[in-house]
Amino acid sequence: MTGEEANEALGYGRTEAANGAEIVSFHRRTELAGLEVRSLKNSARTFRSYSTDFEFFAPSTWHGEVWHRRRQAVMEPGWVLCAHPGEAFLARRVIRPGAGNFLTIDAQVFHDYLSEHQKPASTLQLRAFTQTSRLLSQKLLEVFQVVRPGPSTLEVQSALVEFVNVMVVELLEESPGGAASIDAGLRAAARVRECLHYDTTATIDLSTLARQAGVSRYQALRMFKRRYGLPPHTYQLSVRIALAQRALREGQQPVHVAAQYGFVDQSHFTRHFKRLLGVTPAQYARVGARSHASKPPPFPEPFMSKSAADRHSSRVTDYGTLA
Repeated sequence: MTGEEANEALGYGRTEAANGAEIVSFHRRTELAGLEVRSLKNSARTFRSYSTDFEFFAPSTWHGEVWHRRRQAVMEPGWVLCAHPGEAFLARRVIRPGAGNFLTIDAQVFHDYLSEHQKPASTLQLRAFTQTSRLLSQKLLEVFQVVRPGPSTLEVQSALVEFVNVMVVELLEESPGGAASIDAGLRAAARVRECLHYDTTATIDLSTLARQAGVSRYQALRMFKRRYGLPPHTYQLSVRIALAQRALREGQQPVHVAAQYGFVDQSHFTRHFKRLLGVTPAQYARVGARSHASKPPPFPEPFMSKSAADRHSSRVTDYGTLA
């Protein structure tokens, strides 16, 4: 399959909206817990993402500068970004608007597939940025295509197994690991991050964070932003929205989710949710609920940031995806 054919297969070879408005789509299968595909089309906005689970971002026509693991790289078709649970990445500049896909795999599901290759997850890590081979691009595209209504459960599972088989060869590397190599600044940033994760209702202040990390307020702010690319308050909002996504997938009502994660009211929650993800909590929840069989650890998930594209409207299609 050529690049043009691949783009056409996902609908990127045609204009989806006459006015060029951004389209955001989410796809999940209720019988296959732990998999989600998010697709962007006509996207001209910058974004920031925080992963609750393992996440892969592959642009199909989108070009931009992305910051991840203290590195900045130009992402374009033919490249894939990989993130572990708890990692942030930011698209700081859009070079050319276009389309791209995000694949999120629940941590336990990912480890289960990885164990079939006798790879200990604790000693391996995904490369931050990788130029994909033709085979990896094909297998990733197949996963993007089957995680939606239509394909059988067997087809989805087979596509994921084949993707992981190629991923083990091309995307995994030995973890540099070792807490001794982490300097004082990184330890302080990690301590601030830990406090933010415990405070999901957003009541902690900068003075408390600095005191908990054993540094000044200025140092806490500077070290955290240097390590994670976001100031603490922005990062914490990302965490809350990501956890809210998970709660909505599990079937909780938006009004209860808003209260649980410290939003003043439902409108406050909806405003932030739509600004970051491009859809309302109610629209997101209608895509389908995740199975309760396996509940993953409390890390947040991907979202989109505010930009001029926020004025574009979203709609719910007849197939249970947001567009």
